Amino acid sequence: MHIVPVIVIINTLMHLFRRLSWKLAIVTGILVCLVILALSIPIYWQTRNTLEDQLADHLRTNIESISEKLDPGLIDFIQKYPGSIIVKDSLIESLNHELRKYSAGAIYLIDRQENIFLVAGNRASAVQSSMIHKHEIQKSRAKGIAFSPLFSDASGKTYKSVFKVIHIENASEIVLGLDADARFLKYTARLRRRIISIGIIVLILSIIAASILSQTLTRPLRQLTKFARDIGKGRVETANFQRRYDEIGFLGKTMENMRHEIDQREKDNKHLIASVAHEIRNPLAGMQVNAELLLETTRKMKEIHSYSRAVAKEIANLSNIVENFLAYARPIESTLTSQSISAIMEEIITNIQQDFPDHIIKIHGIKIHGDGSATIHPGKIKHAFFNILKNACESSAPNVEIVISIQSKNEMLSISILNQGTPIPVEVQSQIFEAFFSTKSSGVGLGLSISKSIVEQHGGRILLTRSDSSGTEFVIQLPTG
Repeated sequence: MHIVPVIVIINTLMHLFRRLSWKLAIVTGILVCLVILALSIPIYWQTRNTLEDQLADHLRTNIESISEKLDPGLIDFIQKYPGSIIVKDSLIESLNHELRKYSAGAIYLIDRQENIFLVAGNRASAVQSSMIHKHEIQKSRAKGIAFSPLFSDASGKTYKSVFKVIHIENASEIVLGLDADARFLKYTARLRRRIISIGIIVLILSIIAASILSQTLTRPLRQLTKFARDIGKGRVETANFQRRYDEIGFLGKTMENMRHEIDQREKDNKHLIASVAHEIRNPLAGMQVNAELLLETTRKMKEIHSYSRAVAKEIANLSNIVENFLAYARPIESTLTSQSISAIMEEIITNIQQDFPDHIIKIHGIKIHGDGSATIHPGKIKHAFFNILKNACESSAPNVEIVISIQSKNEMLSISILNQGTPIPVEVQSQIFEAFFSTKSSGVGLGLSISKSIVEQHGGRILLTRSDSSGTEFVIQLPTG
């Protein structure tokens, strides 16, 4: 049951890591953590070790002083006669005086069987220390003196113990233990907590600063990506990188120059296409007139008339190709008017029925939902709509409905043309608006390219929103008039 949230979190993190800004912020955070650890851990341990060493030096001095004041004969007497309360109390009182003098927690004596036989001060800490520090006690018997690590009693107080061996008259030995209060070392814990707190604050601030800094890098990169994508789609929006003098600004200016060069090359190509089309158009017009005269003359000669009709048909096709070239190459006129798209679409439907009489008759009709006006050049926009609707009719079966929807939203008019015909293959969908690209055996592949150029010259755009088993839909967006 908990697997799904974990997967969602992992996917979210992986999505974030794909962004350069987050990568920079995370890397910066890691570097800051490493720097903080590299600086703070040695400082903390050096401070703590220094304080512990100072405490150990004090303990050494204190236990040496206490051991010098102890009478070995008196200790031997107490061991031999443990019931001698007066002597024992006298020694305890003496040790309590030393306890107050050195602000210690407990002073105690341990025999060879590791048993405490005399305690002054906190008996609980003395018992606990003798139990957990047996190794240090044995070490003191061998080396004369030994120190224990820090430990805490049941109340949470921190102590450090020192053990010193004392030789008595009968050649036996006891161990003198001293538990010193090490509460002042709690300040090292405070130091550690403050280092951690400061480290977390610095880490958060560094991540925020890195995020802000990375945004200054990734935002123009995203703009460059969008700019490059728009160049690929043939749009002419200008990206402003004039105020940047770094590598990103240089790259933006280079891409802007590239866009100008592409635009200029496209204009030159269109000018060449228009020139060639005009040169072909004039003799073609003469050929078309002569073909019509030939058809009229050979009307009574069936065989020659059929040849003449074929020639006239090919001349008409060639004339249509030339007109497409001119439509692709000619820029739109500046005189635009507000027109009803619904009325224009109805006119196109009437015209297209002449080219597809059987096809249109067999379908239920083309439905138009909604109405709206746009600022357009009527002749040009009709050409764009005609090409898309013609493709829809060519790819649809006669008994399947083609639906046209018109709606207005956010000062844009959206015209959807949906057909249930053969889907456009996925691998070529990104190329269908390219000039001279076609999936048909006939034609030069300028229909959709011309439509795209005309729509974009009107300040709109054309999209293939889907093409699958549910249908093929083209959406044309135009500024409302």
